[in-house]
Amino acid sequence: MNEELLNKIIELQQIIIQTQNELIQCKNRLDFVEKKYTQMEVKMKDYYLLKKEVEELKKKLSIKFEETNQEEQQLVEIEETNEKSLYEKKMILLMNEMREWTGRIKMNIIFDSDIDDQNVVCFQRSLMNKPSLYIILFDEKGNIFGGYNRKSISRPGKRMEDKSHFIFSLESNERIDSPIRWFGRDDKPSTCFFLNRETNQIGRLCEIGFPDGFISVAKTTISQSGCVNISNKYKGIDNDDLNNTNNEVFKLIRILVVQME
Repeated sequence: MNEELLNKIIELQQIIIQTQNELIQCKNRLDFVEKKYTQMEVKMKDYYLLKKEVEELKKKLSIKFEETNQEEQQLVEIEETNEKSLYEKKMILLMNEMREWTGRIKMNIIFDSDIDDQNVVCFQRSLMNKPSLYIILFDEKGNIFGGYNRKSISRPGKRMEDKSHFIFSLESNERIDSPIRWFGRDDKPSTCFFLNRETNQIGRLCEIGFPDGFISVAKTTISQSGCVNISNKYKGIDNDDLNNTNNEVFKLIRILVVQME
């Protein structure tokens, strides 16, 4: 066999091998495409099935969401009812304590800063010549405290004396066991109350326990109320027991005056 023919045979063999490889590659690609197509068909079926399931799930979730909202609303209403019930029970207990302290049953609100004018003259008119008065103070931190006078207030600007007078705490944010009351010290005068004159420019309405140690009561519109050295005036109390302050001004959010009968 001559050299030229041999070379031709080798060339043809290489072409055959290359063609075979190309055919194998084509077959592989065809198999891949067929597989993908088959998978795609399956996936499309799965997609539509899944889409249907998703739509049904959305409906169920929507219903469940509404039910959950209703349940949450019911829980909120139950909690609010419970809180209201607890608050009402607590107020009943406090009122019963106040009745026990005075030996009187009926309670009449004669001044409420949420409703009534807080100018000094209106405050004076509400209190003067009325016996058995609770002055109840609410501060911004949730403390409730005040003072009680059995005797009636005859006029502004006069230091009132009353041996039955006491100060009290109805709510102290768990700093002390409330409700509790404190009477005046035996070694101090029995002066217990001072109703400020209309000439008072600061906005203070009255002083409870004045002058040795006292609670200064100002309008709820200003930060001028204060507890000042009350242990100098009352037995068994620390200066900061009422609302965790001493010789500091603070703001009241409500003032109630209740007459006991």
